[in-house]
Amino acid sequence: MRRDYLIHTATLAGCFEGGRAPGREITEAFASIDDIFLLGRRDAVRECPPLARIADKLFSRSRADDAAREIDWALDNGLKIVTIEDNDYPGRLRECNDPPLMLYIKGECNFSGPRFIAIVGTRAATQYGRRYCDRIIEGLSHCGIKPVVVSGLALGIDTYAHTFALRYGLDTVAVMGTGFNTLYPPANGQLASEIVSHGALVTEFSPFTPSYPLNFVRRNRIIAGLADCTLVVESKAKGGGLITARLAQDYNRSVFAVPGRMDDNTFRGCNALIEENVAAIVTGPGSIINAMGWDSSDTCLPLGFGGKDAPPGGIGQLAVSFLRNHPESDVTAIAAALGLPAGDLAVPLLELEMDGAIYLTSGNKYCAN
Repeated sequence: MRRDYLIHTATLAGCFEGGRAPGREITEAFASIDDIFLLGRRDAVRECPPLARIADKLFSRSRADDAAREIDWALDNGLKIVTIEDNDYPGRLRECNDPPLMLYIKGECNFSGPRFIAIVGTRAATQYGRRYCDRIIEGLSHCGIKPVVVSGLALGIDTYAHTFALRYGLDTVAVMGTGFNTLYPPANGQLASEIVSHGALVTEFSPFTPSYPLNFVRRNRIIAGLADCTLVVESKAKGGGLITARLAQDYNRSVFAVPGRMDDNTFRGCNALIEENVAAIVTGPGSIINAMGWDSSDTCLPLGFGGKDAPPGGIGQLAVSFLRNHPESDVTAIAAALGLPAGDLAVPLLELEMDGAIYLTSGNKYCAN
C-alpha cells in the first residue's frame, strides 16, 4: 500500500533529520525502501552498512508510530508527498549527491520544467539589493519560457525574490526550513498563501518539525539542487546565500552574483564569490539570460541596469539632472538647487521613484538611476 510505503520512507528520513541523509547510497542498495523493513535489522545493515548508526531508531516502534502520525497529518491536510523513488521526484534534485528521501509539497509546480533559477541573499537587505532584485526578475519575465524562481521564504532577499516573481508573472517555489505545521517566519504567512496559488511550498522536514537553525542550512542544498543556476543578490561575508552558492557550484550549476562597492559590508560575500571565480558577475538581467542561453522576447533588453529616463521637461527632468551630478542628495538639497520649496517636490519625486528614474537610499537621500 502507498501509505505503508510512505510511512517506511518517513521512518527512514526522520532518522537523519538534523544531519546528512545518504539518500543515494541507501536507495541504490535496495530495490525499494520497503525492502529495508522486509529484510529486518540484521540483513538490512549487511546490505547497507550506513544504516548501522541509525538502526536502533530506524527499527523502533516509537519511530514508526511518529512516522505514521506525520504521514496521516500530511495527507489529511492536502499535502503532496513525493519520494526519491517516485517518477515525479524533481530530476535536478535527484542528480545531487545528497538528495532528500522525500518532499512534502503544497501547491503545483512542474519540477521537470526547462528553467529554474534560485535567487537568494541576506535577510538584512538594503534598498540597493531590493532594487536590483526587482530589476533582474523583471528582466527574466521577458524570457520566452519564463523561469521558475526558487528561494527560501526568509525575510530580506528571499521575500523580495518571491514577491517580485509573483508581481511579474513568474511561478515561484519556496523551500521551507520547517515542517508545514510551523510556518517561518510568521510574517510571510500571506506571501506563502500567494505562492501556493502560483507555485509551491516545499520541505523535506516532517510536518511537526519546528524552527531549528541547522535545518535552514540543510534546506539550502534543496534550493540549489532544484535550480539550473543560483543568483546571490546581496550577501555579507557569511550567510545562507553563500552556502547555497557553494552548494550550487558543487552540483555543477551556474552561479551568479550582483557586485557591490568594495567598502560595502552587505556585498562582501557577493564580491568574494566573484573574486574567487565561484560566481559570474551580473550587471543586469541580460547577464544571466545570455550566460544561460535563454531567449528573451525583449530584443532591447540591456545587459546592465541602465536607469530609466525622466519624463521630458518639468521638475522631474531637472531633479534627475541634478541627482546625476550630485548623488545621495536629500529633498532640501534638491529644492535649494532648483530654487523651489521642498513641498513642491513631494509628488514629482514620488513619481520619479515609481518610474524607476530615481531611488531612495538610507538617510532619505536620492540617487538617479
